[in-house]
Amino acid sequence: MKKARLIYNPYSGDRSFRNRLDAVIDRLQLAGYEVTPYRTMSIEDIYTSMKRAKDYDVILVSGGDGTINHVINAMILNEINVPLGIFPYGTANDFASHLGIPRKITEACDVIAKGKLSEFDLGKINDRYFINVAAGGLLTDVSQKIDINIKNTLGKVAYYLKGIEQLPNFRAIPIKITCDGKTIEENIYLFVILNGSSAGGFKLAPDSTANDEKLNLIAIKQSNLVELFNLFLKMLKGEHLESSNVIYLKSSEFKIECDENIETDIDGEVGPQFPLNVRISSKKIKIFTP
Repeated sequence: MKKARLIYNPYSGDRSFRNRLDAVIDRLQLAGYEVTPYRTMSIEDIYTSMKRAKDYDVILVSGGDGTINHVINAMILNEINVPLGIFPYGTANDFASHLGIPRKITEACDVIAKGKLSEFDLGKINDRYFINVAAGGLLTDVSQKIDINIKNTLGKVAYYLKGIEQLPNFRAIPIKITCDGKTIEENIYLFVILNGSSAGGFKLAPDSTANDEKLNLIAIKQSNLVELFNLFLKMLKGEHLESSNVIYLKSSEFKIECDENIETDIDGEVGPQFPLNVRISSKKIKIFTP
């Protein structure tokens, strides 16, 4: 049998995964996996678990984008190069949605049991890796500021409520973007750099794939309220990339500079300080996919 390390947080998302743990182990055992669960309660637990995971054939993780981010960083840190299986049981599951991984436990188990693997790019921002998105500016640190109990109780609604709470701080920031030998200086509200296609539940880069060795940068320029409202409507229809209020760039590397003390975000977790060197990493990750 193949040995599988299953990392899960019993309080992640709607907290229901812990009640299905035996069903997960049973289904995967029938598929030929000897599953060893590892219960995590903190980010530090994830890194501790990976120090003891070098003898496993696959790593499985139950959680959202942030948990997946830490698992991948811990795998790289410990030179663990094995397939990753995902149970999308966090509050934000943008990357799992991008891959079409089902949330239903039995179906997610079947994805792993069938054994189809796809190789994906990893982004790197300064010295850290990301699987889905790196961002900065307005609203990008919403996930970091939400109380974990509120997040688990309200789900995505918690993000929207926290975003509304931050609107009084709505202001543009001066930023400098360099890529492919060109430099853009602009006042913007926020920027996102996507390896996947969506962030915050919005499909910001509809045509993006996570295996083309390219990153998609989208920045919203300083605009008036009417223009921003119209841009929001275009985002809902997937037509925002053609807007004059949007900077859209596709490249394998970006340098981003900002003189202000602006927080950044990586897959829903706290990111590094400016300046940022964001690029496609030479490292890849193999993930079980439908």
